[in-house]
Amino acid sequence: MSKSNFNLSLFLSAIREDSLARVNRFEVMIPSPRGMSDLNRSYADFTSLYCEMASLPPVNISTKSFKIFGPTYQRPFGAEYGGEGISLTFHVDRDMNVKKFFDDWTSVVVDPDSGLVNYQENYTSTITLRQLDEQENITYELELYEAFPRSSNLLELNNSAQNQTHRLNVLFAYRYWKDTGREFQTIPKESPRSRELQIALQARADFAKTDPRRIDL
Repeated sequence: MSKSNFNLSLFLSAIREDSLARVNRFEVMIPSPRGMSDLNRSYADFTSLYCEMASLPPVNISTKSFKIFGPTYQRPFGAEYGGEGISLTFHVDRDMNVKKFFDDWTSVVVDPDSGLVNYQENYTSTITLRQLDEQENITYELELYEAFPRSSNLLELNNSAQNQTHRLNVLFAYRYWKDTGREFQTIPKESPRSRELQIALQARADFAKTDPRRIDL
C-alpha cells in the first residue's frame, strides 16, 4: 500500500526554517496624482503610513468552452485583474489630513463644481503593495497601475462613542496589477516554440522567393 508524501516532522521543520507570511507585515505606498494641489500632495507619505488594512488583488483567467473532438475543455482568451476595486482602510489623524487628502483626490477625478471629468493622467497613480517579513525585508511587491479612489465610506459622528477613532475605507479602481519582481514576455526567447516559429517564417519567406506567381516590380 502506498503512503502519503506528507510528513508532519518535515512540515514543522520547514515552518521553523522558512516561517509563514504574516498578515500584519505589510506596507502601502500611495503617490499623489499629478493633478492634486501641492498642499495635499505633501500628505501622500503621511497617508500611506496610516494604512491599517489592505488586500493583495486577485487575477481571474477568462475562458470559453471549446470542443474539437472528445470532451469539452476550457480555452483562455483574457485575464481580469480585479480592477473593479480594492479596499484600503486608513486611520484618520486628529487634523483630518487623511480625509482631506482623499477629498482632494476625488475632486481631481470629477470637479465638484462643474461636474467635468479630468484627464486620466491627472487623476491616476501607481499604488505599491509590499509584503514584509519579520526583519522588515520586502518578500513580495506588486503595483496597481492607473489607480484612483472610486468611493469612500461615511464617517459616523456619535456623542455616545467613547475612545473610538475614525477609520476611512477607500475603494480604489485600477486597470491592472503586476508583480514587480517578475519579467513578463509573451514567448521566451529560447523556447522551442519560438525556434519553431522562426523556422516556419523563414520557410515561408524562402517559398515566396521561388513562387512562380511572384511578380517583381
